[in-house]
Amino acid sequence: MLCTECQSGYRAPYDRFERVAANPKMPAYLMRCKVCGALWNETSGPPVLITRTEARWLYPQARI
Repeated sequence: MLCTECQSGYRAPYDRFERVAANPKMPAYLMRCKVCGALWNETSGPPVLITRTEARWLYPQARI
C-alpha cells in the first residue's frame, strides 16, 4: 500500500527516502520510502516506481 506522498509520485520532501543501493553502470539508485516502503528507481530520467522483483534484478546486491 502506497502512502499518500508516493501515490502522487517521487518528489520532495526527499528526506523521507533512503538510498538502498546503487548501480554505477547506469548510474542509478534504488530508493525506498521510509513511510510505506515503496521502491523507486532513480536515474537520469524521471524516477520510476518498481516492484521488489524488478529491484532484485536491477540491484542484486541490495538488501530489500
